[in-house]
Parts: sequence; C-alpha cells; structure tokens
Amino acid sequence: MPDLDWVDIPGGEFLYQQRQRRTLGTFRIARYPITNVQYQTFVDAGGYRAEHWWRDLQRPEPQPSRWPQGNRPRTNVDWYEAVAFARWLSAQLRYEVRFPTEEEWERAAGGPEGREYPWGAEYESGQANIDETWGEKKGLWHLEQTTAVGVYPHGASPEGVLDLSGNVWEWCLNQYDQPERIQPDTSGRARVLRGGSWYDIAALARASLRSWFHPDFRYDLVGFRLVSSAPII
Repeated sequence: MPDLDWVDIPGGEFLYQQRQRRTLGTFRIARYPITNVQYQTFVDAGGYRAEHWWRDLQRPEPQPSRWPQGNRPRTNVDWYEAVAFARWLSAQLRYEVRFPTEEEWERAAGGPEGREYPWGAEYESGQANIDETWGEKKGLWHLEQTTAVGVYPHGASPEGVLDLSGNVWEWCLNQYDQPERIQPDTSGRARVLRGGSWYDIAALARASLRSWFHPDFRYDLVGFRLVSSAPII
C-alpha cells in the first residue's frame, strides 16, 4: 500500500491569487506527488477492472508513465484516473484522501502570505525542475524530463512540501471556468492544473498561476498529489 508522507497545513486566513483574503480549515497534503511505484499498487490491485472506483468517471486503458523509475512522479494519468486512484486508496487507508482544491493547493504552495514561489518572491535558479533557459532565461538548467520527487529541497514551501513548483503539473478538483464545481462528472469540462512542469518556464511555475486541460488529457507533463482533512487513524 502506498506510504504517504503527510504535511500539516494549519487552518486560517491566507492570500489567494495575490489579492483575495480567504480562509481554510486545517488539512494535510502529501509532501510529494504520487510516484510510479505508488500508483502501480492501484494497477496491480485490479483498480482498472473494479467498477465502483469509476462511478461518474470515464475509464481509459492504463498508459505507462514515460519515465518509469519508481520514485519519479506518475505521469500520463488523466483527471478521472487520479480520482479513481484516490477512491481506491481511501478504502485501503480507511480515511478519505483526494486531490486538492485550487485553494488548498495554492495555500500549500504560497503559504499564508501568498508567495510567488514556494521559497519566496522571485524565481531562483536550481530551486525547481523547469526550463530555465528559454524566454526569460532564469538560469542554465533544462533537464528535459521529470526528476525523482524531493530532489529540490531548497524549493520547499513554508511547511516543507516539495515539488510544488515544476517537475509535473498537478490536477486539482475544480472545474476551470466554474471553480465551485468539484464533483466528478463526465461532462468533459476543463479541470484545473497547477504548478508548472519540467517543460515550462518560471512564469508558469508560480503558486498563483492557473492552468487547465480537459479531464481526459494524459501527457508526460502532468501528475497529481493528494490531500486529506480526515483524522488519520
């Protein structure tokens, strides 16, 4: 069963989208994106064959991650697959896990003061797995692939969450045009992505940057992480 390293995010007021004061309750967020080895437990347990994990979801055939090393982020999963995985894992853990709302994701990435990047106000070379060499040219690095989770410790958020900037875009629960809608459906309406990826420039890896794609989109830029607001037993 996947071993998740939870980080507590204290409840209270925080700055959202650099201008709005909002309030959240306390929640936990995984320190890292879900990895290949963690997701494979769902596949091996027959997760794609069990109907109940796929209620109100589209069910594709599983697609391998482009970079299959066990400790790299699990890519090439769409929004529906991430929801099904979270449902399955909730049943194994006996408490609810899911992926974050936009508000939760941004609070974890920007801290209560709404930082531009998890570590501060400006991009700093070597703090995240992005393309530093194109356009605004923030540094010398462009690895052109994902990296193992947690290898950029200096890019940690205020509470110590890693890989929130770069490496892979991360699915959120919300529909992009109607953020109040978080429930699963098969409408195909775009869902939110946050955080930027190994392919992207620094401006796209900001904590407040909103992006989107259709929920059946699968690519080597996209992964996900989990949150929980349930008591851990």
